[in-house]
Amino acid sequence: MDVLEGKTCVLAALQAGRRIFEAVYVRQGIREDSIAALLEAADARGVPVRRVREEALDAKAHARSHGGILAVAQPLAPSAVPHPLDFALLLDGVDDARNFGYCLRSADAFGVQAVFLRRRAFDFDGGDVSRSSSGAYERLPVVLGDHVPETVRLLGCAAGTDRTIYDEDLRGPVCLALGGEKRGLSAAVRDRCAALVSIPTRPGAASLSLTHAAAVVMAEVLRQRSPRSPRGS
Repeated sequence: MDVLEGKTCVLAALQAGRRIFEAVYVRQGIREDSIAALLEAADARGVPVRRVREEALDAKAHARSHGGILAVAQPLAPSAVPHPLDFALLLDGVDDARNFGYCLRSADAFGVQAVFLRRRAFDFDGGDVSRSSSGAYERLPVVLGDHVPETVRLLGCAAGTDRTIYDEDLRGPVCLALGGEKRGLSAAVRDRCAALVSIPTRPGAASLSLTHAAAVVMAEVLRQRSPRSPRGS
């Protein structure tokens, strides 16, 4: 079972309706008007809400930053590929649950429709991912594998390439592929990419982290697709 900590991700999970809940646990003394949306969502899903002491929450939680609210629910299963698919992210070799969650939070903000996760096993702690993603994990389809539809252009992001993300026309269906912190993009993914592009930085600067690089390239897709962008005109 996953332990979801904090009002934001518990509410997101209840509203998304993709999990089966054991219960929502709320610290005694929290005013009902401050969690009205959460109580309403739990009632709509038929999920029991239990008032418990602080010590009982601490015993279930991974840390003491739950803010007096947590839930116990079944893990999320990987999603199917949504159709139609116009904007996706492929993460190759991500090992850290929090980095994964941060990428999902940015992906949700920039309008990504699905995140492909290239891993041999889907073994992240779902509670950690949901918390670090501020609930985006509950809403955004996560597809296990790298079988991106052929109708979607696969674009690899790698340091040191002459062509930059700003040289590409990103208005058509696109999937941005980024590698993990340790190894970068694998040869298998590189070979399937229609092009490899980089993020321009000043000479001698350290490479960007996965989470920051992902945010930069996703923001460029959204910028180009904006009606105010020169390429969107």
